[in-house]
Amino acid sequence: MDPIDKFLKLYSYKFDKGYPDMNNEQDILLLESILEKLNIEVSLKEAALSPTELNKPYTSRHELAGQYEDRGERFLEKINKKQSFELNDGSKITIDIKKSTEAIKNLKDKNYNAFGRGAKILIDTEGNTYSLSSFKKTPEFGSGKGMGGGAASTAIQESSQSVVNTIAYNVKKGQLSEEDLTEENIKEAFKSSDISSSLEEVLDFIKNQPSWTNTLISTANILFSNFSNSSFQQHRGSSFVNSIYEAYKIAKKEAGISMQADKWNPSDIWMVDASILSTQFPTELKELNALLADLYAENKLIEVSLKKTGKDAKLGTYNLNEEDKEGYTYTTSDSRPTNNNTAIIYSDGVITFRTFNFASNFAGEIKGKTASHGKIGQGAINDILRENNLPLLQSPKDLQPKFKSKDEDLIEDFYSTYNKIVEGVSKDEFDVIINSKNLNWLVSKYMSTKLASTIEAQDQPKQDEITSDMIRYASSATKSSSVFTKVS
Repeated sequence: MDPIDKFLKLYSYKFDKGYPDMNNEQDILLLESILEKLNIEVSLKEAALSPTELNKPYTSRHELAGQYEDRGERFLEKINKKQSFELNDGSKITIDIKKSTEAIKNLKDKNYNAFGRGAKILIDTEGNTYSLSSFKKTPEFGSGKGMGGGAASTAIQESSQSVVNTIAYNVKKGQLSEEDLTEENIKEAFKSSDISSSLEEVLDFIKNQPSWTNTLISTANILFSNFSNSSFQQHRGSSFVNSIYEAYKIAKKEAGISMQADKWNPSDIWMVDASILSTQFPTELKELNALLADLYAENKLIEVSLKKTGKDAKLGTYNLNEEDKEGYTYTTSDSRPTNNNTAIIYSDGVITFRTFNFASNFAGEIKGKTASHGKIGQGAINDILRENNLPLLQSPKDLQPKFKSKDEDLIEDFYSTYNKIVEGVSKDEFDVIINSKNLNWLVSKYMSTKLASTIEAQDQPKQDEITSDMIRYASSATKSSSVFTKVS
């Protein structure tokens, strides 16, 4: 049997798609964990920078998370601060601010598509021109190595946190200080921690990553203060944790939802009472969530989502009770005649819907009044529409050939939805607009106005519920999400 076929036969059940999706951080993390246990070393080559990469926000585990809306803002900051960029050939350049005004304007406007198709609008201080694809995808722009952004380094960081927690719970049995992170204590704690990284990796991380010392200590201390249990074991990527996600995988299929595992439960480490290690988790979603909530309330299973902290960490619990799932109020929609997006205005911010690649990847970008809440993709949007017994959105892939052939039924439906959302545009004006636009605009505008018109056709309580569901999804607090604690 082919080695790849053999691998998939043995491990495909662990992945939502039946195979590891290399665009899914959870899948990459799981894949590397499996390969590590098989003593197989891998190196996943990173692609060059692209408009798509600039548009992506930093993951919650990245050291730059929360500092920028997306990677494009970091790119612009480096230009303005005259910092150097690394190219794919290993050389380094500095962008000339005066000569690269067009590129800078596009970065400020978040018009990242302007960098596509080899557009050479970035000019260095020597007068050389470059396309975005000439730039190396380094850790600060989403590379899988370094800066806490990659799956391998994330696994080590989370495993290290588990070991430091064990020092607090089982070695020192009390609050920690930096003096407690001795090699002797780390080795002793490692023996009773069920984690995915080696002792050498954990020792190296704790000793040689001083920027994480405060986080390791403050996280362990706040958990120890709030969840006292001498029988806790610290788990990260263990077979016990995998059994929970495997139960969810079956449960979500039976529930007919496509929500990724990290939106169901975004926990990075799990504190497990030794008495529940043989638990068989139910594969019906409500029963699974209820059992997790019961075990949490009994202080026997604490799921922890990690963030980098300062000296003083904060702790919050999510999805334990229905009242934890905050609701929002739908206000109105906003869509300009020639823009390719449509916005939903709600009580605490705005969700802007559009395609995020050329005529594909339809999603909503959620921005609250004080912070960005990330994106919600079409799969999750359709899950929410399905849960509310509303018609689903067609996929961009199905719409593209219809627009190319100028399908009359589609164009008629497009004007109907457009006319409900964009006020004061006649059919003749509409025809002029769509005949001047490219395929990306047509797909993006049609889907965004279709969604907005579907929501606006509902009564206020239903509008509020749909809007709240979308924001809950981005916060891992949907009706289907399970309990977890976040340390930040």
